[in-house]
Amino acid sequence: MKSNRNNPNILNELIKINNDRIEGYKLAVDLANEQGEGAREAVFKKLAAQSEKFIAELSPLVEFAGQDATDRTKLSGELFRLWMVIKSKLSGGNMQHLLEQCERGEAVFSEVYDKALAEENKLSIGAKNLIQIQLSQQREAHENIKILCGI
Repeated sequence: MKSNRNNPNILNELIKINNDRIEGYKLAVDLANEQGEGAREAVFKKLAAQSEKFIAELSPLVEFAGQDATDRTKLSGELFRLWMVIKSKLSGGNMQHLLEQCERGEAVFSEVYDKALAEENKLSIGAKNLIQIQLSQQREAHENIKILCGI
């Protein structure tokens, strides 16, 4: 039997990973700016804006399910961003290292979305469709990051 209701905890996990992505790309913008990589900075800003759009689309579903949309990030995301800074500093501000960290973040993002889609009977068809559309858009962005990395 298909659900017409959404589990707000699953949706809030998606919002958290988007908050992580926004914070990660804000950090990447700062690091790219320090390295004089204006073209990369524009890419990072675009990806942060994509996650802001995703959150705006997910938040009403959480609220309709009876909870507030979270403004928090995942602890793992906070640790990942700290690692991004440390690795960037240790590598002497190498853009390749920064891009590789962004690629890893995109891979984690996809995993969280895949996990949400695997939750049977906990999301409505409409929510699953939205999540699938967002995941598709994110995977396109992920492929672009891979190209920038030379992967």
